[in-house]
Amino acid sequence: MQLAAIIAAGGEGIRLGGNVRKQYLNLGSKPMLAHSVGIFAGHEAVSQIIVAIPEGDFDGANGILSAYFPLDLFHLVAGGATRQQSIKNALGAIKDQPDLVAVHDAARPLASAKLLNRLTEAALEDGAAVPVIPLADTAKQVDEKGMVLSTPPRESLRLVQTPQVFRFSLILEAYSNAERIGLEATDDSALVELLGKPVRTVEGELSNLKVTSALDLALATILLDGRKGEGLK
Repeated sequence: MQLAAIIAAGGEGIRLGGNVRKQYLNLGSKPMLAHSVGIFAGHEAVSQIIVAIPEGDFDGANGILSAYFPLDLFHLVAGGATRQQSIKNALGAIKDQPDLVAVHDAARPLASAKLLNRLTEAALEDGAAVPVIPLADTAKQVDEKGMVLSTPPRESLRLVQTPQVFRFSLILEAYSNAERIGLEATDDSALVELLGKPVRTVEGELSNLKVTSALDLALATILLDGRKGEGLK
């Protein structure tokens, strides 16, 4: 079984780090992007890693990643105006038709190898697998003015994380269909749902947080330090 990995790192991400894009900020002793690529670099099934970065960042990103990984392990592509366009560009750079594709956000640097294994097994069985966590708080549906429309039962709701893993042929079909109908989505599995195909959920990890603020970065640093203290990656 061969698994290709796509890392979405094409966003501007400058609010958190000032003039430095957040994917290049240090988490512990190395940049967040290196942590996110490292999730896949040590996996025995991963045959290629495609990293979508902002156009113009090739030299910088190559310098960051080559300090930690062999040059033949990863391939850089220019990101697009949207996350979906970035993933599409990365899909077009995949070689040799792997069995599965994992799509991951660079801003989630702490996903574990165990989570990736669970997702891979589920995707081999059902075609698409996503990590989810239950809601701890009540959710409200609101209108454009901020007025409450309804209170969905949280027991049936989940927060979705990445990586998300798909059969290669399935995610290609999903992206082709989205382009045909002109749909933009922030979640890859939503494009698979549009095809009427099943998406299996797998228990996610609270530590697999998305770094979008200074508080998130501080928490990720604490979690990373805890892993080192336990002898984990």
